[in-house]
Amino acid sequence: MADLELELRATDNGTTVVVRGEIDMATAPQLRDLLNRLVHDGGDSIVLECEHLDFLDSSGIGVLVATTKRLVDGRTITIEAPQPHVRKVLELTGVADHITIRP
Repeated sequence: MADLELELRATDNGTTVVVRGEIDMATAPQLRDLLNRLVHDGGDSIVLECEHLDFLDSSGIGVLVATTKRLVDGRTITIEAPQPHVRKVLELTGVADHITIRP
């Protein structure tokens, strides 16, 4: 079974979520629930720090897309420092066209 660790860090204008492990069918609900809570609670931005994200499948992509659609009034979601193979998944699926990825 895949493991996923999510660590919250408050920022001046939102929240950074440090993501470690794998986002797949088993762990995507954990990410979905957290992001739903952050969207509901407000704040201008959600940053997903993905340097230690080892795997992302279609379940995780679905969570990201659904979260992006729920953001309004200039609120944003950013994926920060994804590993090359995770970035490639985001680019191939078109998610990179709708979510800011740095660097």
